[in-house]
Formats: sequence, C-alpha cells, structure tokens
Amino acid sequence: MSIFYIIFIILTAYFSFRYDGIEEYDSHKQHRLWLMCGFMICLTGFSYGLGADKFAYMEEFEQYPDNFSDIGDHIWLQFMLCGQMPLWTLVNMLAKSVFHSFYALQFMESAAINIAICYIVSKYTHRYFLFLLIYFFSLQYFIFNVEIMREAFALSLVLLGIHWWMNGKKWVLFVTLPIGLLFHVSAAIAILFPFANFPITKKTIIIALSVSFIIWLFSDILLGKIVLAALGGIGSFSEKIIYYSMQATTFFGFARAAITYFIIPVFVMYTIMQNEPSEDKKKCIQHIISFTICLGVIASSFAGLNRFFNYTRVFYLIFMSEFVYTLFRSKHHLILRAGAFAIWLFLIVLQYRVHYQTTNTYFYEFYYPYTCILHEDKDVYFREIAHSEGVAITVNDKNVRDIE
Repeated sequence: MSIFYIIFIILTAYFSFRYDGIEEYDSHKQHRLWLMCGFMICLTGFSYGLGADKFAYMEEFEQYPDNFSDIGDHIWLQFMLCGQMPLWTLVNMLAKSVFHSFYALQFMESAAINIAICYIVSKYTHRYFLFLLIYFFSLQYFIFNVEIMREAFALSLVLLGIHWWMNGKKWVLFVTLPIGLLFHVSAAIAILFPFANFPITKKTIIIALSVSFIIWLFSDILLGKIVLAALGGIGSFSEKIIYYSMQATTFFGFARAAITYFIIPVFVMYTIMQNEPSEDKKKCIQHIISFTICLGVIASSFAGLNRFFNYTRVFYLIFMSEFVYTLFRSKHHLILRAGAFAIWLFLIVLQYRVHYQTTNTYFYEFYYPYTCILHEDKDVYFREIAHSEGVAITVNDKNVRDIE
C-alpha cells in the first residue's frame, strides 16, 4: 500500500520541476496544486491506524452516541471530564450519527487542514510543489492529519484568519479565532498575532533569545508557583497543564529546542525577507517573523508547550521552500545558508530516528508503511504501544521538574 506514497512523491516532484519556476498566474499550476490537495485528503481519509494519537481518537469515537439526544449534556461532560472543546465533540457526534464511521471524521479533518494549507501556500509562494514535498518529508503532513486532529481544525481556521488580517480584513481573524478556540484551546495563542509586529533586527533577536533562556532557567518557578496556583489543580485542563508542566529539559535540550523553534526558523524567514523586493510583502513577512519569535520563545522555554509553534509552522515551511529553491541561486552568504539547511535536515533525521524500546520501532514507522481501510489489520497496533511509551513520563532528574 505504500505505493500511494511513491505516487505522491513522483507526481509532486514532477510538478515541482515543471511548474515551480513559473512566477505568474498559471491555471495548470493551480489545477495541479488542488489535484495534489485532493490526493493528500484521500491519503489520510482512506488510512487505517496511521499515526500514534489516531488510536486514542478511534477509541474515543466509539464512545460517542449515534444520535443528537442529550447533545448539551454530552458536550458538557466531554469538556469537564476530557478537556475536549464543544465543536470537536459536535463534529464527532455528526460523523457518528450521520455516517456511523470514524473515516468520515478523518475526511472532514483532512479536508479542513489541507485545503486551508494549500490556499495559504498559493498566496505566499510560487513553489507550491516544493512546499508539498517538504510538508511530506518533514512529517508535518502526517502530524497535522493524524496526530493533532482536534488542533488541526483550529489551526485551519486560524491560518485563514491570519492571512486575511495581513490583507486588510482584520475582522476575519476575530471570527475564525473564537471558532477555532471552540475546537482546541491552543488556538488562544493566536491572540498574540495582532500585537506581534515589531522591527526585526539583530538586537531584537538577541533579546528574544535571552528572554527565552531566562524563562527556561526559571521555568520551575513560573509553572509551579504561578500557573498551577492560579489553576487550583481542579479539572481535566488542570491535569493537562500539570502533565505538560512536568516536562523539563536539560540545557542541551533547551539548546536543541532553541535551534529548532527559534534560530533556524527566524534565520530562514529573515533571509527571505531581505531578498523580497516588494515593501508590502516585506511588511507581511516581518509580521510573521515577529509572531514566530514570540512562539519560538515559548516553545524553546517550555518543553510541554512546543505545540504552539504549529500556528506559525506552515509559514515556516512556506519560507523554507523559497529558501531551498534559491539556496544555490545566489552566492551571498552561501556557506551560512547551506549550513542552516544542513542543520534543518539533521533535525528532521533525528525526528525520524526517535526509538521506542517496547516495540523496537522508530518514529517514522508510525506512518510507514501506509495502512489502508481495505486492510484493517491488527498488526498496526504496535503503533499504539509505541505511542503509550512516548507519552509516558519516565521520572528522573533530567526530564521531570518539581512543581509542588
């Protein structure tokens, strides 16, 4: 079944060679982009047991009623007991009552996130298909489609809101953000976007990185004394905050997070901004970099909060596609740019090679080989076991903080 991956890669690589160099509007190029968008939606929609968190979503789906009786009570219980937002519960109940199939939910989620991403891509880069290759090989396609299904609905709405904000229709973000929040509470981080718009200078970057380090250094106090005290430790949200708050990193863990979520993304985006001839586009990129810096500070400082970076990651990959496309087309700072690209590739490889002892498998095996709904084989359950190992916190002095 992994032949579908090969078909996707071959088609996308061919379209990249054929169309990515075209700067002006081209109807054939647009058609191919949406063709590949449909391919990605179907790839996820027809999958079975693909990913890690997918098994939790499948199990939860079976607990939903197959009708809308007592919908209000069910939404309230899911919110209080599981921390699930109302619109996510509603979408599950819709798929269960109308289609009686988890696969319908898969299609709905995949359509939402991939249509939104392809639309954003068509507005911010000419390298449509190079982006799709990076999106696929960086595993973000899989993470957005099968790992963070609840958050993906919120992300798709926030992305559209951010796009329209930068195009003068600020009211759209004020509409999409609250709706996104009703899918997943992480959408609240997008509140920073309107305020995160400042000049990008070396001084700004150094100050932000220093702030990140200071926050990391005193994160025990920030989380243990302030956040948890304010929450009171009651309810599912408090439990989740406690879980994420317990995750800690050594200095080397902080350094890796800073490189992953701050240094490389900002360098890539800043390079593209410097080479952008249009002043209007430069302003948009500056706004995105500012937002990325804010999220990079959070993701670098708190190990459990790196998921917030998802709200700028699509723009990061868009600018990465431009960065890769122009990498060897200019000799200006070539060694520095090539070094940044090599570090980015190395980080991707490290992600592929995360090992799970209980199943003797690697991270990429959550998605390879491809497993289809035509073969609902229990052999894929090793992914659920590996995921259980991945989310379990092994208590030791290095990865768990004292938050008493």
